[in-house]
Amino acid sequence: MSLLSCSLVGAVQLYVDDEKDFTIYQGLNPTTNIANSTNILIMNAIPLGKVSLVPASYRRAVKAMRASEHAVCVPNRVKTKARLQEFLFSYPVSIYLSRRLYQHASEPPLAPLVLNENGEVISLIKLFAHYKYATIVFTPTMSYGPFFDAQLEHVSASNKVYRVGSNPYDDMYNMFKSKRADFLLGYPAEVYRHSKYEKVAYRAYSVADAPRYIIGYWMCNNNEQSKEFLSMFNKLMMEIYKQNDFYDAHLKWLPKQDKKQTRVYLEEIIRLLTSDDSSDLQ
Repeated sequence: MSLLSCSLVGAVQLYVDDEKDFTIYQGLNPTTNIANSTNILIMNAIPLGKVSLVPASYRRAVKAMRASEHAVCVPNRVKTKARLQEFLFSYPVSIYLSRRLYQHASEPPLAPLVLNENGEVISLIKLFAHYKYATIVFTPTMSYGPFFDAQLEHVSASNKVYRVGSNPYDDMYNMFKSKRADFLLGYPAEVYRHSKYEKVAYRAYSVADAPRYIIGYWMCNNNEQSKEFLSMFNKLMMEIYKQNDFYDAHLKWLPKQDKKQTRVYLEEIIRLLTSDDSSDLQ
């Protein structure tokens, strides 16, 4: 039986734009990735009746956040300058190794002139300046984090294959897998989740100067009800950080070579949250 309902009066409204996640948060299906595995931990910790699930697009969620006098939140969002000026954010819920650029292994490796001495892509801007007709899967309603958002702004629309759907991560991956785009800027955990069950071969490149990891938060509108809710939420997260389940929710979805580094980053985040200065959390 689900702990969350779509019709709880006075509850914080959590807008969910991923169909699979929605059924998972209802308790109807098992978790499938880092995001819903970590989110289900906090949802199970929140007292019964405090959250109401709403299946809706991110655009609709933002519209509701701006119009409602009650608390409205969305999960799995990264902090950006624009969002911070308008909305409130929870403590970290999920951590992901920074996005990498994936290429089909059947294609020639990237030219040395777009790579630095460490074999990293110098920038997406330089990449597409050289590969003028190449394409990358792109979802305009999703933030890739400040670092990648800034670079993608300078990538021509002609190089982007736009994808907007109710299951953006799977949709983008499937578009890339079907070779309707040359590149995917994806999280290692997401690509690993798919590729370990499929006969596919990809080449992965880190992007120079990219952040080591990306953090996913709950983002809420800025009002007193949201502030009160996030105060409770953050206290519960501090308890969850102490649990092995929090680590397992991340590590179980990663290839062996990424588990150790992710654990180090998780411990770093928790250390920052419990120190006097958490300004490094982005």
